[in-house]
Amino acid sequence: FTHVVPTHRGGEALVDAIRRLNVGGKVLTNLLKESVTYRQWNMMDEYHIVNDAKERLCFVSREFDEEMKRARFNRRGSRWFDREYLLPDFVNTFEGSVRLPEPLQRRKEMEEMEKIKKEIDRMNDEKERKELEDEAKELTRIQVEENDAEGDDTAVGGFSLQDVQGKKRRGRKPQKGKTKKQTKKGKASKAGEKDGDGFVEGDSDNDSDDESERQRLQRLKAMREAERKRREQESLERQALAMSVERFAIPEVLFRPSDIGLDCGGIAEAVVESIEACNPILRGAMYHNVLLIGGNAKIPGFRERVEVELRKLAPTNYEVR
Repeated sequence: FTHVVPTHRGGEALVDAIRRLNVGGKVLTNLLKESVTYRQWNMMDEYHIVNDAKERLCFVSREFDEEMKRARFNRRGSRWFDREYLLPDFVNTFEGSVRLPEPLQRRKEMEEMEKIKKEIDRMNDEKERKELEDEAKELTRIQVEENDAEGDDTAVGGFSLQDVQGKKRRGRKPQKGKTKKQTKKGKASKAGEKDGDGFVEGDSDNDSDDESERQRLQRLKAMREAERKRREQESLERQALAMSVERFAIPEVLFRPSDIGLDCGGIAEAVVESIEACNPILRGAMYHNVLLIGGNAKIPGFRERVEVELRKLAPTNYEVR
């Protein structure tokens, strides 16, 4: 059962205004038992397991009708709210656990891989930009030193990032105040950068960086593959309850008892009826101080849904909280 108890003067209950709703946590658990028994496994004698599944997976939807309509056009196992409850085997595990269905798991892995690739691309772009900026500063410093050595008092504008990028595209240094000494020094530095096999050290460093990132992707793919195999093995060894619309259809009974044949209003109607039975002087304070207690109050979305339903039924001059 669910009780609505208005209090006054430090917790004194107003007995004449107490209301009871013939739907509670045990009713929800029994409904979930019947639902999963009808769809999958016989769970009529497994109250505690089904109750644990209810506490872990059920939530209150703010758009129940819309979610039910969308669920009709999507394949079971690919909806955003689909989950699987792994039953305990009472050998290795004594508690159930929750996992994503295979289609949602694959979608999540693909999204994670895309995020990793974008992060690697961003890091590569930042690294390349930093290298270009450092090279532009180094070229500017060399030109300043050579002008000072030759006694040239002309102003040096320095190399910009665009100059270095243009050099990269053309395969040569930007022609800016270039002297014979610079040309010789550039040739000598190019010759000195090559190792015995004719490879440039900077290129080899870039190749090693690319290889490490490639290895990282391969390691992540191997981890995903190992996780997939582990899940497949776990699925073979443990039975699972596929939870879909039951996750929000079961708690909806708290707000629509008529769905299971009860001729009464929901929680919001019971609260309003209880407050209206109190002294009119107290009604404003009661609407403003609604306290939710009990196991059902822990269901995700329960508080928000109660507030929305009360706001529809309460007088407009009262604040609901």
